[in-house]
Amino acid sequence: DILYDVAGVIFFITGYLRTIEYGKGWDFYQHEPIFWIKVTLAGVMAASSFFVTTTLLKRSMARGGETVPPLSEKLAARMTSVINAQLLAVGSIPLAATLMARGVGYLDWLPWQAGAAPAVLAFGGLGFKYVKEAVDWKEDTQG
Repeated sequence: DILYDVAGVIFFITGYLRTIEYGKGWDFYQHEPIFWIKVTLAGVMAASSFFVTTTLLKRSMARGGETVPPLSEKLAARMTSVINAQLLAVGSIPLAATLMARGVGYLDWLPWQAGAAPAVLAFGGLGFKYVKEAVDWKEDTQG
């Protein structure tokens, strides 16, 4: 999980540098709806990792130094669906990047705020949802 988190930070730093310093520059990307779809997908990817990370930390801290028991079937199924959402977002980012680099859907009149709003809402809303779900999660005590 730590390796995934470090890779995510590197992903965002290189994406930021590519947007601002390299590539076509901010003047192009701010008017490209596909860029904002890509940013939204990255936000979904990052927010969904909150559930997995929070769940692992919560289980680890609850057990102290003892061995952590295996995941319940219900929790394993939920983590699988969250990880599948992450993989779908990660797999869709290269497609969005390809379309974006070719200028598909470029709208010179599009204000960057209109593109950024869905990305911020997706990251903030899903981030809150997944952390709350992980914190409030109750393991089944009946086998």
